[in-house]
Amino acid sequence: MPPQTPPRPRNELIEWYQSIPPITKAVFTLSIATTVAPALGLVSPYHLILNWTAISKLQLWRLITSFFLNKLDLGFAMNLYFSYRQSVQLENEVFAGRTADYLYFLLLTSIMQLAAARYLDLLVLSDGLIMTLTYLWSQHYRDVPMSFMFGIRFKARYLPWVLVGYNYLTPGGNVVGSLVGIAAAHIYYYLTTTYPSQGGRRYLSTPAFLQRLFPPTTARGGFTAGGAFQMWPGNQQQQQQQAPRTNVFGGHSWGRGQRLGS
Repeated sequence: MPPQTPPRPRNELIEWYQSIPPITKAVFTLSIATTVAPALGLVSPYHLILNWTAISKLQLWRLITSFFLNKLDLGFAMNLYFSYRQSVQLENEVFAGRTADYLYFLLLTSIMQLAAARYLDLLVLSDGLIMTLTYLWSQHYRDVPMSFMFGIRFKARYLPWVLVGYNYLTPGGNVVGSLVGIAAAHIYYYLTTTYPSQGGRRYLSTPAFLQRLFPPTTARGGFTAGGAFQMWPGNQQQQQQQAPRTNVFGGHSWGRGQRLGS
């Protein structure tokens, strides 16, 4: 009897990374690489921020890196986890089977933010990127109960404004960038969901070349194809009722906050 080959040891970290949906994986990876590289001295952060003079000299990477550059600290770790959780839920549920539509959402809102940054002299757009994800997520899970520090409770629809207020009170918070991100996501949501649901024309649809790069796949869920976010009647309400109470950082909010052991 030939000797059996022992199974390869599992690497849970690699398996977890490989399980991340593609667009979220790209956002997650770029956020880490663009933030860690300057912290290690591999590249100057001034080569990654928005600089329209440099962009005119074909330093086009700045149009991308400016969305992912952060200061390497605890706040970055929390924002990274926060945006990861929301992006995974958007890609796996709201845009289930429609990777091209999700990519189009990010591309379109990024273009809007770049246009605004040109006139508002914004150098970094990472807060805006987080807010586009937060706003769209909050519109699709409007009634999910959440809690913030000091036990403040509210529904998910108010989450973007809670975070804007928190940024305003935090030294160094980029309130303008956050508001630009919210505005971009609102325009997208209004033109693809709110206005068409009121009988208006749907002005935005995912370009054909993106559909060819990321063909739609069969996925269970109540969302229709073609870039709309409409859910079958009652499905969204059922999902929100089943969703656990969460805090703004994606963790669970356990009841009234009693301490363990009390």
